[in-house]
Amino acid sequence: MEQECAVFTLILLCLIIEMIQGDTVTQPSKSTLVKETENTTIHCNYDGTASYLFWYIQDPNQAPQLILSHYSKQEDIPPRFRNRFSASHNNTEKIFHLNITAAVLSDSATYFCALSPTL
Repeated sequence: MEQECAVFTLILLCLIIEMIQGDTVTQPSKSTLVKETENTTIHCNYDGTASYLFWYIQDPNQAPQLILSHYSKQEDIPPRFRNRFSASHNNTEKIFHLNITAAVLSDSATYFCALSPTL
């Protein structure tokens, strides 16, 4: 139920952002299955100018937490994600993918791509 609420909140947030800015963000994959120690990429595509891009994580029964933005330096990323999480940003292709190196069990969560700070 909480994941459904989080997804509904994300969809509502995206619709609000679209109405305000005319920009949209989509995450084509609903879920990703990754084995521990494997690398993975969570895809995010956007339309519009998207001057700011962010990745959030939401652990079960927790509020979303900022992982990184397109302008984050490694030292800005929370220690839990530092050196394993990065983003691939390409303005021409309109992508902002989240790359996870050497996945661990605690990476299991809901991930959100956003066009503006949401918290």
